[in-house]
Amino acid sequence: MKQLLGLVVTLVFVAASISSRENFQSSQEVRELRPIAAVDIKNSINGETPAGTKIKEGTWTVDAEAEILEAAAEPLVQSWLEFGPEIREKIATIKGVGKAEGRERIQPRFGVGLYGSNGFQIRLVPAWNRVEVVRRGDVVDSIGFELKAELRYEMEFACIEEEESWLLKVRVWEFDSERPEMPLMKLWYPKAKLRFPLAGRGVLTATPFSGKPVTFYSAEIYLEEFNPVNAAGETVDSKIDSVE
Repeated sequence: MKQLLGLVVTLVFVAASISSRENFQSSQEVRELRPIAAVDIKNSINGETPAGTKIKEGTWTVDAEAEILEAAAEPLVQSWLEFGPEIREKIATIKGVGKAEGRERIQPRFGVGLYGSNGFQIRLVPAWNRVEVVRRGDVVDSIGFELKAELRYEMEFACIEEEESWLLKVRVWEFDSERPEMPLMKLWYPKAKLRFPLAGRGVLTATPFSGKPVTFYSAEIYLEEFNPVNAAGETVDSKIDSVE
């Protein structure tokens, strides 16, 4: 009888331990992040633009069969398309996948951005093998990064409000490869340099210098920083640079 009682106690203890461990592991899991807006290319009509988007510059059309959104080579302008709701002084992340085919030294530029024309964009420049942070047409900062015209690239840009500054985080990587833990670029931008509060929609931008359209495969916006955590529940971070 005592042996049976001891066995029951042991089984109860083991079950409680497993349940506790499962609960702990569950608390460490990264919760699912859901976008507040996305460019719905898949369900768009061929030759038109996705519902909820607005063309500000250039010619944008969907190729329904290929399930892509293209910024046309003509007219040669800085093509600009906006989507999603207006975001006013809130943390946000935009993610997108794009490709820009070039020829020899003639290469297009393309990228994604937040807060409309008064906000920030990240821009991939294959001709110079650089990634830039741009605001109101001016390059805020840039970094060398090898870019191949035949490849798709994932772009992730987060803007995080930090007291008197905005913290900007940039990640760029080849499509279908692992998302880098460390940002490619990370910098502070003082609010005093803005003049006006950040407010506006998500942005896709492209300048097709090569005479070929720039292609986007997806784009979505999150009202938070898209930042998974490691097993210890600590955010992965790196050195912060300051924009004077």
